[in-house]
Amino acid sequence: MKVNKYIGFMTLAATMLAVSCSEYDDYNTAPVDVQAGANNTLWENIASDPQLTKFAALASKSKFSEALNSPRFYTVWAPVDNAFSDAEYQRLMASDSTTILKQFMQQHITEYNHPVSAALDSATIVSLNLKHHPFTQQAFDGISYEAVNKPSVNGLMHKIKGFSEFFNNLYENIDDLKDCNAIKEYIQKYDEYYLDVNASVIGPLVDGKQTYLDSVLRKRNNVIRNIMRADLEDEDSTYCMLIPNDKAWADAYAKIHPCFNYIPKMDYMDLSKKTTVASSIKATDAKADKAAETNTTDQDSLTCRNIVSNLTFSGSYQRNQPLFGNGRLTPNDSVYSTSGSYLQNVNTVLEHTIGISEMSNGMTRTIDSLTFNPWDTYLRPIIVTTPEHTLKVNRLTTHNVSLESLVGRDSLFSKVPPMFNQWLFPSTSKFFTYCGVDSADVDGTTSKPEFCFALGSKKNDGSISGLVCSGTYHIYVVTVPEQVFNPNADVKPYYLRFYLSWTDASNKQQLTVLPQGAKTTSEITTDEGESTATITYVGDPGRVNVIDLGEFTFPASYYGLDAYPSLMMMHTKSYTSSANRKKYDQQMRVAGVFLIPKAYNDYWANSSNE
Repeated sequence: MKVNKYIGFMTLAATMLAVSCSEYDDYNTAPVDVQAGANNTLWENIASDPQLTKFAALASKSKFSEALNSPRFYTVWAPVDNAFSDAEYQRLMASDSTTILKQFMQQHITEYNHPVSAALDSATIVSLNLKHHPFTQQAFDGISYEAVNKPSVNGLMHKIKGFSEFFNNLYENIDDLKDCNAIKEYIQKYDEYYLDVNASVIGPLVDGKQTYLDSVLRKRNNVIRNIMRADLEDEDSTYCMLIPNDKAWADAYAKIHPCFNYIPKMDYMDLSKKTTVASSIKATDAKADKAAETNTTDQDSLTCRNIVSNLTFSGSYQRNQPLFGNGRLTPNDSVYSTSGSYLQNVNTVLEHTIGISEMSNGMTRTIDSLTFNPWDTYLRPIIVTTPEHTLKVNRLTTHNVSLESLVGRDSLFSKVPPMFNQWLFPSTSKFFTYCGVDSADVDGTTSKPEFCFALGSKKNDGSISGLVCSGTYHIYVVTVPEQVFNPNADVKPYYLRFYLSWTDASNKQQLTVLPQGAKTTSEITTDEGESTATITYVGDPGRVNVIDLGEFTFPASYYGLDAYPSLMMMHTKSYTSSANRKKYDQQMRVAGVFLIPKAYNDYWANSSNE
């Protein structure tokens, strides 16, 4: 019998509703009939209500009428017939059953009991389609009530004077994108389904394995989770997502793709096997057994990865508010992407927005151009502060000089271009840092120390991961005089030479003197009796010098490989005589080797000329 079948639900509903409705009558006159229909199911009450004929028709087409007639307990916010215009109702009825179920029925229903009562202040209801709705004494999702707390044997119903509009969340929206097929297809390739055990109904164990009476599958995406690092399906979060249209995607692809030009095999110089400067010129020192294999698929994947990695921005960061339409950024302001990048040039994003859409957990901006600076995204400066290998050096020391001790000594840094201040004096540090070697740490007072920098990033296991992309970089080395640490030290000049070890497009090791094709100037000189092709740098003694080694174009990408180019830095003066040791600085100190992408270097050069 129906009464026996639903007795547990009826007892729960009647007990709770008797209390909540008496409280509600104290402050609101909305019509409530605790007894009428209390012995019926939700579906029976909906189907017999002359105000809910449209709601009942939609429930039938979506087949959710069966669930409303089951023992499962629900709270329903049912729009009355007057809530729909004829056009709105016909549009909904013309939709397929799956769309009606997700975007309408599940939008107005949740599990468990949610009465309107005097104790209700303000709550958030999570509907069956996982959307969030504000729920108060006066309204559901901002829609006022026609009637409240109408009991059924398997749930509770409130009638409302409008219907809750469905919005995709940002993840769901990807499947519905129009004229943005490139980003849609790329992200959809990495969709995967998983069992939501919390939403599924547990069944018996079969052969030691858990079964489910009602399995709920949900979708997730590894590009969104691991590259964009955003929970775009999370209804509790708020994001702005940039959606490049197909033109914007194609333009960005054409710019980024050449930066990841891999050759089939990449050999490199193993710095630990170098014994002399001359031996480093020999190709036999290259290590073929550490070569990394790659192909054009990797190039495509890295290109797409770099397009999408900075498209999402959390609303929890105040600096991101202009993307949500709240205020406007100056050119020097930045936003912060979910992948962890600070990005400037943001006003151009607003200018290239061709469409804005509201989502259930944020908004989208469809853009016709990706305008973030390449040096903030896919082609970043590379900074190496410590040599990977040294010759004639027993020990390296990292010096942290307090910025307070440098106050009033601006002349030390008069040769430093403004571009380098962000790296030499980061806002997060109170120190100027450099790596150096003291004479006591040099193997013999007559030795000429040599620093060898691996132009990559050291991983946790001690190996080097390549960072250099195929393309043109401007190369600088920042040398440090002893006066930074000891103001009373004798002023001595460096006499230095630089070599770049790199791999050409045929996988042959090359060694190039830097700067390439440099002319002799007041700061670039040659040793007496040597070829003018061998360049020696002198610089300005007693000051921090930013040595400009010119531009260099790498034909093949090292990015992500266990291979890297390297920069060798050495003295050219002999220290066999005490006179030379007194006259020239033997104790090399370096604040870093900087590979600046040409576009970034040109940007700074143009800025300084304005």
